[in-house]
Amino acid sequence: MILILSVFFLAILGLLIKFKVLGYFIYLLPYILRNLTNLSKFKTKSRKSQSIISSEEEAYEILGLKPGDSIEKIEESYRNLMKKNHPDSGGSEYIAKKINSAREFLIKLK
Repeated sequence: MILILSVFFLAILGLLIKFKVLGYFIYLLPYILRNLTNLSKFKTKSRKSQSIISSEEEAYEILGLKPGDSIEKIEESYRNLMKKNHPDSGGSEYIAKKINSAREFLIKLK
């Protein structure tokens, strides 16, 4: 088994050298490995973000709305809050997640 894998590895290495892509591959290897690990982290984070909001009242409170408001008001409130609290503009990542979760929760109910 190890012999087969080493022969396969050497064959791939030989092809990379022949077609002069070994340098590019070595240059991009840290980027590829980092993205593969981030991909697995992303899958676990997306599951956690779904359970941040526990009730409809909490979602309306986060967005500053009254129960029964329309989807247009939900979207408008969401946009205004995200302009103020987006992490790229100096806001908190936790608050942005709460706002996103509240919006998703209310839109699923409608």
